[in-house]
Amino acid sequence: MAYSHKQKLFAEFMLKKIGISNPDDIETYLQHLEKLYGRMVNFASHQDYRSNWKYSVSECVDALKKEIDLKKTFDNIALTEAKHTLSATEIASFEFCPASFAISKSFVIEYPSGEEFTETGKLLHERLLAARTNWHKVDGVNFSSNDLDVSIIRSCELVFAGHQDPKRKFVNGNWTGVPDYIFRDVQGNYFVVEEKFHYKRDPVKKDGYMGYDDQIGEVYDDAIAEEGKKEQEMWSKYRGHFFSNHIVQIASYILNITDYTIKYGYLLYWYYDNTDNEPYIHKVVAKKIIPDDQTKALYSNAVEGINELKSSGNATFLIDKLNMRKCAGCVVNKYCGHKTGRYKILSFPYKRNYLSLFFAPFPNELRKPPV
Repeated sequence: MAYSHKQKLFAEFMLKKIGISNPDDIETYLQHLEKLYGRMVNFASHQDYRSNWKYSVSECVDALKKEIDLKKTFDNIALTEAKHTLSATEIASFEFCPASFAISKSFVIEYPSGEEFTETGKLLHERLLAARTNWHKVDGVNFSSNDLDVSIIRSCELVFAGHQDPKRKFVNGNWTGVPDYIFRDVQGNYFVVEEKFHYKRDPVKKDGYMGYDDQIGEVYDDAIAEEGKKEQEMWSKYRGHFFSNHIVQIASYILNITDYTIKYGYLLYWYYDNTDNEPYIHKVVAKKIIPDDQTKALYSNAVEGINELKSSGNATFLIDKLNMRKCAGCVVNKYCGHKTGRYKILSFPYKRNYLSLFFAPFPNELRKPPV
């Protein structure tokens, strides 16, 4: 499974051309691309037109090709118009990665990464999951979490749903924000709920797929089954790792929305997989966010960092905090030069020169033999 030998050689070559030289970083980046984009693909058999399911990482290789093509003509990347407002999602973007924030505020992003995940998130948002937790009656999802049994939300009054009214924005000075939901609990307190959707292969696949052989079709493999049981057990005990950028986003709503007195918030992570190209939820975890000193400091540090970057036009980029898994999953990674670890300064607006390509020898094994 995963990359073939030649696919791996070609992918490594492209990452070196992009500018990543550390072998461990290259390996981590490719592994995470595979987790995101590797999947079973249905190929039609040329012999008898039967379905032929095979595991493919071609989307991973294609993503790197698109980045190379984009950076070959980086002078053609359109610039955005300067905005004087600062949204909750932009503050969260800075907390996620200052380079990602600068890129998003500088360029028109015509080729975002992970568009299919974004579209799936929109689809699932439209189902108002937090407000309709009776899904567990259909899909068998255990909705209990370490912080909350989210079915309790059904007893609260839904006051606002951002995805039902996308034109509605909350404004406070130059700040703007649109939370997923605002509820009023049984005590009369208002709280926000922010949902995030994460693609995670379901350890208990609905189709029961265990393996595939080109000659005999679907097969049951004891070793794969045993490994699957271990993963299922670990996943059943998982209670969530909540990212600081999402916490900052909720803090932003709590501290800036003035139409309602927001007392607290909930961050929900919904994990989904696909069956026949249809997403289904197989786990949810939640975290309660309160505006304590630690949460306020996290939010303030992000806002201060943005203001300093904008006013000075540059900032120190902390290379030692680079995380290749985050970089591989970043929406604007095709436009980023800082993931290479070559730049210690981050400019604002983001300089196109950061997108320069580098020399890398083409693997001999991939060269076509002379005719």
